[in-house]
Amino acid sequence: MVAAEHLRELVELCSGAQEMSEGGRTYIYLNCVQVAGGIQSPALLCIQEHSGYSTRLFLPQVVSGRGANWSTHYILGRNWYSWSWQGVSASLRPAEILAAHLRPLR
Repeated sequence: MVAAEHLRELVELCSGAQEMSEGGRTYIYLNCVQVAGGIQSPALLCIQEHSGYSTRLFLPQVVSGRGANWSTHYILGRNWYSWSWQGVSASLRPAEILAAHLRPLR
């Protein structure tokens, strides 16, 4: 479960932020993160281990020319895409996790 103050911090960044869960994992749905070229995109932030990574950020589509080794994941009833990006610790606040994952996409 995401601490209330951490979820509020994400809501300040993206008004549609909401906590979700599936398969014992906690996700935060964000309806408006900024990726390459200022494009706004929904995203799904996993703030715990997922598929061998400490944390992961999933997008509804691959960001062309950004990230490497994109893979498809079926989460919460739909396909999401993520790239190989290690070293973002689950001990960070969710807003810090999000910022670290967005860095290579900008």
